[in-house]
Amino acid sequence: MSASIAVLLALAAGAALAIQNVIMVAVVDRGIGFIGALIINSTIGLLVLAAIETIRSGLGFALDIAAHAKPWFVLPGLLGTFFVFAGVFGYRQLGAATTIVLIVAAQLAMGIALDAFGLAGGGRQIGVQTLLGAALLVTGAWLVVR
Repeated sequence: MSASIAVLLALAAGAALAIQNVIMVAVVDRGIGFIGALIINSTIGLLVLAAIETIRSGLGFALDIAAHAKPWFVLPGLLGTFFVFAGVFGYRQLGAATTIVLIVAAQLAMGIALDAFGLAGGGRQIGVQTLLGAALLVTGAWLVVR
């Protein structure tokens, strides 16, 4: 059951990302700029998550986060911000399909490497089928980019 939910969430996230980038390009084009669009995006996400956690467990969650925080905890936020920036920039410069296919190809390659080294939570062995699928995806990406 949880694997099915994970699949549905991943598909929904992919669709949401495509829509998010179209909207963010429109925000950038209204004169706010890339940084302004990223600030709006991150601020809204932060406010929604803080509101949910405040409702769920009260304001003490902030103290709990501070008590357990390590300097390297900022890396996912930096990577996520870069991801959103690169997506919006790519949509404006390359279009949606080319940007998405390049991002997906890079994600797949990194995902295979993370699984191969056992660094991902649900790690799995990398077999011939996985490598063949990756080769097909990279070939498809090359065709889309051309």
